[in-house]
Parts: sequence; C-alpha cells; structure tokens
Amino acid sequence: MGERKKIGLALGAGGGRGMAHIGVLQVLEEHNVPIDMISGCSAGALVAAIYAAGTDLKLLEQYLVTLMPKDIIDPTIITRGGVLSGSKVEEIISTLSHGLMIEDTRIPCFIGATDLESAEYHIFEHCKLHEAARASMAVPGVFTPAYVQGHWYIDGGTLQELPVEVLREHGADAVIAVDLSIKSPFVIQPGKAPTAHATVLRAFDLMQKAMGRLRNDSVDVRIKPDVSFMGLVSTTGAERAIAIGRECAEAAMPEIEALLS
Repeated sequence: MGERKKIGLALGAGGGRGMAHIGVLQVLEEHNVPIDMISGCSAGALVAAIYAAGTDLKLLEQYLVTLMPKDIIDPTIITRGGVLSGSKVEEIISTLSHGLMIEDTRIPCFIGATDLESAEYHIFEHCKLHEAARASMAVPGVFTPAYVQGHWYIDGGTLQELPVEVLREHGADAVIAVDLSIKSPFVIQPGKAPTAHATVLRAFDLMQKAMGRLRNDSVDVRIKPDVSFMGLVSTTGAERAIAIGRECAEAAMPEIEALLS
C-alpha cells in the first residue's frame, strides 16, 4: 500500500460562529481522521491554536459554554483603534494553549493576520500561540490592533477568510475546510441607520464575497455550518453552534472517508 494522503484542515473566520469549529474537530477525532497540519484565521485561529497545543476538545467545550460576555468584553478608549482591548480573550487563549510557542505545537499550525503597514497577509512562524491568535482576530474597529514583534496587525479575515493556500504550500495533499461565511447577506434597511455591529458584519460580508471572486481555493471537502445566529463577539448559543458543527461534520464523513481511501 502507498502512503496515505497528508491532510490539512483550514478553519475559517467568523467571530462567535467559530464555536462550530469545535464540533467539527470533535467529530474528526472520533472518526480518527488524521490531521497533519492546521491553519486558522480570526476565530479559526483561536481554535486552531488551542487544538494544535493539544487541549482536550471536550474540556474545551465545557469551558467555552460557561463563558459569559463579561469574561471576554473589555472596553477600552476608542482612540486606541478599537472598542475592546482584547486582553481578556488573549489571556484565555494563553491558558488554553498552555503558553506554547507556535513552532512547538504537536502538529504544524499556521495562523495569519494582516500587517497594517505592508498590507500583506502574514503567517506567524516564531511567537507565542496566543499572540498570533490575538493578532489574527483583531477585527478592525472592534478589537485594538495587535502589536507583535515590531508590527501592527489586524484581523486576517480582511484579506483571507479561509486559509487554504498555506496548507498546500506546506505539503498538504488534501484539504478539509470549515467555511463559516454567512449564507444570507445582512439587510440594510433604507432610511434606518444601521447599528455598529451590523455595519462591521456587513463590511466583512462584502469583503469576503469580493475575495471569494478573486481567489479559487483548492478545497477537497468543504464543511459549511450555518451558525449565522452567533454574533461577532458572542457566547450565547455556543452549545448550539458546537452541535451544528458536529452535525455538519458527520454529514461530510462519507466524503471525507472517500478522500482518505
């Protein structure tokens, strides 16, 4: 028999919708699907960092479903680049990723963010996992930009919502992607001022649609949970989002098993 395919898993951007990633990963583990490398962007970066560090997924679920908004929301001065400092989220990631360096994970982990100066998508190679994940999830106007090794970074989803290419570049023969893009566009009602939350989500929706038209991601299996009920910075509904992630992964298993064979 020949060598099996090297499998890469890409976890997409999506704010609170990233809870679905956990359910997908649980099912892949239960079915013994080998994950040789993982990439993540924004919310996907958070889950990728924690998974690559070796944290038990059931324990992770038990912890996250108990989170309250006060556990992650930390208002700051708007002139600092965002309404939330992101320190609380970074502390949570640091704890759950055991303070590991990104190069010391049990499987290769590729986390990207947008460099504000160069306007390029940057893959972190030598820093703490929590630093990379915090930079990748710095949604403009929501979280303050992250300063890592002399550079300012914002959300990787502004340039690449589904980090597939990096997996191919590092030798993945097949890619499973968890796509959290929203199926239905946000409706902006004429004559009614949109909320800040709706404006940010709509802007990301438009950016991601434009990027999708420009980029042809080479994905072998695309898992697309509909967890549009989750907000940008949301904990309410986490249990339901994880369950939907599980359901979608189970539904994709015949396709994944065919890929592996």
